[in-house]
Amino acid sequence: MKLLPLLSATGLLLLPVHGFSPTSSSRTTSLLPTSRQAAKNVGKQRRHHLRENQHQHNHGPVAAFTSTSTSSTRRFFTPKSDAEDSSSDKPFIRPALHNSPFFRSLAILYALLFAIYQSSSATAPTLHKLGKYLILPPNVAATVHLLSFSTWFGTVVYTTFVTGITMFKNLPRRVFGTLQSKLFPLYFKLCSLMIGVQILTLTAMPDVLSKTSEVSLFIAFVTTLLNLLYLEPKSTRVMFDRYSLEDDGKRETEEYSKLAKNFGKLHGISSLTNLVALCGGVVHGVRLASGLAGGLAV
Repeated sequence: MKLLPLLSATGLLLLPVHGFSPTSSSRTTSLLPTSRQAAKNVGKQRRHHLRENQHQHNHGPVAAFTSTSTSSTRRFFTPKSDAEDSSSDKPFIRPALHNSPFFRSLAILYALLFAIYQSSSATAPTLHKLGKYLILPPNVAATVHLLSFSTWFGTVVYTTFVTGITMFKNLPRRVFGTLQSKLFPLYFKLCSLMIGVQILTLTAMPDVLSKTSEVSLFIAFVTTLLNLLYLEPKSTRVMFDRYSLEDDGKRETEEYSKLAKNFGKLHGISSLTNLVALCGGVVHGVRLASGLAGGLAV
């Protein structure tokens, strides 16, 4: 139980990284311009571009590369404003509790504690049956298993805690949504493939093979497939339907409200299933490390 205070402190240290420090909300709010300030900024940018074009006309094309713009630099390093792509200050989706870094860190922490204190020596009958069809040598299968696990787990952690949060805070809303609609299908395909490879090659690692690893990998596989085949495509279609209604000036209609509610539900379930798959990876990772440590001790 000595690990509990250390793991709790480690989980809490994640909070300031993702902007949940006590002063981060006020700082972010102060950086977001009001509608009047946004209009002034647009005017300043137009005047700046006119001066830049005139400077390029007088001094040649080289000036376009040597001239610097403080406003463009500042916009790159500060949170984006939806004033450029939306006439309303209403949020596109209400953030759910399980989407916060605090909840995600807490879920991973409890999955880690569960895996550490779960002594599972039960066999995995389903994987034993699959192992009869494994034609790879044990050392090759074990290597493939380790590579597939590291690829999958690293991809999920980086996407969940780094790229998603960073793009959401810095990209315009529609740019962010369109980019995610291209990335998520590839992301879930890669994760599904890597988990499937782990399930097939787990039988080559008898020190790791257990009921705990079997259940955790199967849960991660099912939730990832659910995201790939239903939740992600459905939520993406609803998102673009909302964009179409916004372009037609129907943001205050009942149809738009229904789409917004449906999108929030789909997005919340998708995020939650992704978190469940990540926790399954934590559990299997601990069992994997324990098996490797036991093998090295021998």
